[in-house]
Amino acid sequence: MQNIRFFIPLLIGGACMLVCHSCSTCSRQQTTVDNITIDLADLAIDSSYVNMAHKVFYALPTPIEMSMLIKGSGITYQPALLNDPANASKYLTNQKMALNFGGYITDLTYAGLFGQSQTVLRYKQAVQQLTDGLGLQSAIDPNTMQLLEANINNKDVVMRIISDTYASCTASLNENNRYFLTLAMLVGGWVEGMYIATSMTDEKLVSNEGRMKQLVIDQKLTFDMMWRAMSDLKNISEVSGMMNELSGLAQLFDKINVSQTSNSVTPSADGKTSNIASSNIHNATPELFAQIKDQIQALRHNFTKK
Repeated sequence: MQNIRFFIPLLIGGACMLVCHSCSTCSRQQTTVDNITIDLADLAIDSSYVNMAHKVFYALPTPIEMSMLIKGSGITYQPALLNDPANASKYLTNQKMALNFGGYITDLTYAGLFGQSQTVLRYKQAVQQLTDGLGLQSAIDPNTMQLLEANINNKDVVMRIISDTYASCTASLNENNRYFLTLAMLVGGWVEGMYIATSMTDEKLVSNEGRMKQLVIDQKLTFDMMWRAMSDLKNISEVSGMMNELSGLAQLFDKINVSQTSNSVTPSADGKTSNIASSNIHNATPELFAQIKDQIQALRHNFTKK
């Protein structure tokens, strides 16, 4: 099980903002959410078990990280956007269960970060149900779930237990060569996070233009890595099926061109130091964001339906 380190208290940093930094970068940084600081290097999945995907898996954000990034971006809590935990019983195939396990972990963490203790308990039950369906009962110590219930109002403990539970489940899948299910969990968690973020960003409002463009640019990098990971495992029918579902989104992200300006050097007032800066040049537009948003909505609907 991966070691999750918490340090209290530190102020939340902009490095964890979904709209300001790519998840691929955040997965190797230390991120602070409210009074919780988590070393995201510990949360990332160790990619050594996947000979084909190698470092691509390692750079992908976990569902836990996606929720933390959403919280850090300043997005408010909107329970209506979450997948009803009662739907857990509808998912019967391994693929559906893994996709929605990732989605529910995102929802569970999202609720936990906003201190929604009763909602956490409901999603904990949904996660346990999917864990049983995937044959991962042995990956979770029953005492751990009892500890979560006993400390439901302690955000630090809740976050640690969620992180440890996710790490234990993915480790069990990897040890049994069920790598494609780990990938499905990552994809499901990413889509759920993007669904929440895009649903709360109105591309028609001028005030949202900066957030909207940065969201698309940053998540293009993450999507590209996720697509590479799927491409490396496309010989598995379930993975090729996911690629077919995500192909429309892939085409939209391919339309985005991002380049970097040359470094500009600005001497400081005292003349002793200089500031070196560059910026991204991109062709992201509100229209393209709207198309990506529509694709995310459709994907999330397909993932969560029976």
